[in-house]
Parts: sequence; C-alpha cells; structure tokens
Amino acid sequence: MRRVLLMLSVIAAMSLVLAAPVGAKSFGTIYAEGDAYRTFGTPAHVEAGTGTDPIIAFSNFDQGGVAKYAPGQGSHGGRWMVWVATWVVPGDAYLLTDYDDVIALVDAREITLQRMPGADFRCPILPNA
Repeated sequence: MRRVLLMLSVIAAMSLVLAAPVGAKSFGTIYAEGDAYRTFGTPAHVEAGTGTDPIIAFSNFDQGGVAKYAPGQGSHGGRWMVWVATWVVPGDAYLLTDYDDVIALVDAREITLQRMPGADFRCPILPNA
C-alpha cells in the first residue's frame, strides 16, 4: 500500500512539474548536467517500464527532477525512466542539478533510489532561454 501511495505521489508531483499549461507560458524545471531546462505541456503516457532516459524525482525535498541526459547526444527525446530519490536525513537535503552527483550520494548512502516503472512518461525538455 505504501508503495502504491508513493507511486501516486510521484506521478502527481511529476505531473505538476511537467504539465504546466502552454498558453500560460508556465514552465517546469528539470536539471541535467548542471544546467536547468524548461518543460511544458502534458506528459505522454508510455508503457510501464519502457522509459529509456533516467530521471530522478525527489520524495522528500522540493526541487525539479534530475535527468541523466540533456537534449542532444545520448538522449532519446525525453522518454523518461523514473526513479525516486529519498534523502536519508531530510534536513541534509540541498539542490542537486547533476545525475552523477545524485548517484554519488546514493553510493555514500545519503540518498536511497527506487525505480518506479509505472511512472515512466514522455515529455521533451527545452534549453532555458
């Protein structure tokens, strides 16, 4: 039950971040390779477990997702493979903008990471202008 609630919370959070209305020109933020990118529109559904580009959402810290790939080489056009990160000590949380930095904190056991295949989605990201 806890896992289902966590998954629903992650989907809701990602929807809020990623589904900003285009007409209002409101953008969500995704970080990749240390840079901020904009995202807007409605994320498209993909079959559970078929995402290809890792993106990390945070369960206990308010920040945009952290993607492994920015647009360009290595990217599959925003077909996101969703992982959920949880800070072990929430008071130690701070803004992360690079996938490798998140993985280093996982290796240091400061963050836990859980795959959420049911939350996979497709949504492009754009350079911040």
